[in-house]
Amino acid sequence: MNDQRRAPAYLDEIRALMHEVLAAGDPSIPAAAILAALHDHLETEEFATSLYLLWGFLGESESESEWEQGRAADAAREWLALDHSDRASVRGYYDHWLFDVCGYQRP
Repeated sequence: MNDQRRAPAYLDEIRALMHEVLAAGDPSIPAAAILAALHDHLETEEFATSLYLLWGFLGESESESEWEQGRAADAAREWLALDHSDRASVRGYYDHWLFDVCGYQRP
């Protein structure tokens, strides 16, 4: 089975916001914009809910410390490096960030 698909078009908007995360002194502002951009895609796109959960967590905690601000930059940098048409790679990214970093319970 081929696990490659065309990356969804809404990711172009998210990609620009991820660059804003990298440039921002306070990543909570672009994190809120990421959440807003994902709102209409939560029920239609395979990984939109995972991205929403990740940035909801990072956006809430980013004002806490420089270490947490670094986590947002790391998450954005890794997301930008992903081949979004490779579902296995994308799934691995979310598994790592949601379960290993954010501490969500695995299903």
